[in-house]
Amino acid sequence: MEFSEFADLPIIDCHAHIPLRIRKEDDLKKEAETLKELIKKGYLTQMYLSAGSLGLYLKVKYPGFFYAGCPLPNPEASRRVDWDRYLSRLMEAGFDGVGEIVSKPAPRRERIPLNDPYYEGFWSTCESRGYTVLCHVADPEEFWDERLAPSWAKERGWIYCGDEYPSKEELYNEMEEILDNHPRLKIVLCHFYFMSADLEGLSSFLERHRNANVDLALGIELIYNISKRRDDWRTFFIEYGDRIFFGTDIGVSRSFQQHLDRIWLIRNFLESDEEFYTPSTADQLLTRYEEPFRGLSLPRHILERIYSANFRRLWGAEPKNVKVDLAVSICEEMGDRMTVNLLKTAKTKEMP
Repeated sequence: MEFSEFADLPIIDCHAHIPLRIRKEDDLKKEAETLKELIKKGYLTQMYLSAGSLGLYLKVKYPGFFYAGCPLPNPEASRRVDWDRYLSRLMEAGFDGVGEIVSKPAPRRERIPLNDPYYEGFWSTCESRGYTVLCHVADPEEFWDERLAPSWAKERGWIYCGDEYPSKEELYNEMEEILDNHPRLKIVLCHFYFMSADLEGLSSFLERHRNANVDLALGIELIYNISKRRDDWRTFFIEYGDRIFFGTDIGVSRSFQQHLDRIWLIRNFLESDEEFYTPSTADQLLTRYEEPFRGLSLPRHILERIYSANFRRLWGAEPKNVKVDLAVSICEEMGDRMTVNLLKTAKTKEMP
């Protein structure tokens, strides 16, 4: 299907980034223009950005288009955080939720588990105050087997063989403990919780944890695995349509076309009944499989939930307004001079 053939529905991308390589104001301004144009050309309505304090700048510059996830302080910088004060100030400044928090399987000596004492008070604050958390846990199962991992994962060092790395099960156990202790926590787990090869396991997980949700950000193995059991997974999507969120992981992709390819892949997968492949123009992290994918052709009411209704239920009907003076003060405390300068400039030009 072409973009013009897709359902005319509001779509909120719950999982997008500003690339980490951007360190200059001019580059950030160009990226902001790219994302704004992408919303138009990709038939999106809004985006939730994991971009640190830069997300606040985009909210000020383009009111109504961007939600922003607040960052967490570096665990190495401070082992004691007053989470209630820290999070409430950032939310008052204009952030809409927390994260993306990333718990990739780093070597044990380097990582801080999500259930570590460092996070004492964090999860309970998010639960009691109703802050929605976007959280990346684990990685595709192939990354624990050097024989099965794709070449691009090997090139990036995303191979987790040996005892120095936690197993996928250990990472899941950490999250299970958190969800058991905080059953009202509003959380969206990135990349389908990397369980696209385990329909029964994901069904059981969602039944045990009624407030847990998953997003569709690629990992291309997501579409590949689901296509293998297309009819079974289609039934799953209809049953759990209020727990699935549209996401792209834009920002891992580099070019405008690569961003569009990620949007197209997910929409074609959800809306069409076609057999299709990874576009040749897509970014390297989207594996080229020999077998075709198969679309789910979901009903319109399920698409409505996945595309926007679920997001608005958790993050709010509209992005919060930014309190620029408070945001500037917080960024100054963080030593984030670039965002301070951008916010002051945006306040002068965009908010007379």
